[in-house]
Amino acid sequence: MPELAEVAFACSLWNAGLNQRIKAVYTHPTSRVYRDENRPFIHEHIVGKTLKGSETHGKQMLFSLSGNCWLGLHLGMTGWLYVEEKNYTPLKHDALVLFQAKQALVFRDPRQFGRIRIENGKQPPDWWTDRPVSMLCPAFSFEILSHALERHPKRPLKALLLDQRYFPGMGNWMADEVLWRANLHPDCRSPMVAKKEQKKLFLQILFVVQGAVKSVGTKGGDPPAKWLFHQRWKDGGTCPKSGAPLIREEIGGRTSCWSPTLQKLRK
Repeated sequence: MPELAEVAFACSLWNAGLNQRIKAVYTHPTSRVYRDENRPFIHEHIVGKTLKGSETHGKQMLFSLSGNCWLGLHLGMTGWLYVEEKNYTPLKHDALVLFQAKQALVFRDPRQFGRIRIENGKQPPDWWTDRPVSMLCPAFSFEILSHALERHPKRPLKALLLDQRYFPGMGNWMADEVLWRANLHPDCRSPMVAKKEQKKLFLQILFVVQGAVKSVGTKGGDPPAKWLFHQRWKDGGTCPKSGAPLIREEIGGRTSCWSPTLQKLRK
């Protein structure tokens, strides 16, 4: 599933259509991405509108259109955004296509776990404004992490970092990267983590999130070369710091990767 940085990059692709009118709309007749909306309503409220702006929050996207219209997108596991030629013919897995004079903006989702929402109003809809504090916002503080650790003392740190109520946009590889940099085992519980280590963990959350957005979120592709990311899925992958073989196992329901020399599980 695309994480915070990948979502930011995908969203930026549709900026090619900003300040341009939407001449026509294609909606896939059976795609499950419309489980919260009906297709005629989408056609009625998008055709003729101008794409005015875009923003992201965690794994969510919001596009503003003229006439106080808001289009929300969630990529799900396999969704992505594309820009195609203006005379583009929709493909099998294209859930939504916005046709403009110069190009077609495409939301493609083969497995259909994504989601489309649309709403009218002078202010962004509640399903956007009621989301948790973004990890990119100055209001994202150490207290949010501290509260999560206190509230869930029995949960593995890896599972806790993936909780979107506290860390919106954090995904599997980012959580592994954070814990590796903080020298904390993914199966460690919060009572084992001293206050000094909690503060280090918070700083590493900020470092990974901001670094991922500056690299992946801006240019696409992969994060910097010395990140754990480049070794975590390799057979025989080694720790970029110690050179020791990495371990991959399922923790908290998700495949996790860590360095046994740096991230030791405390009893």
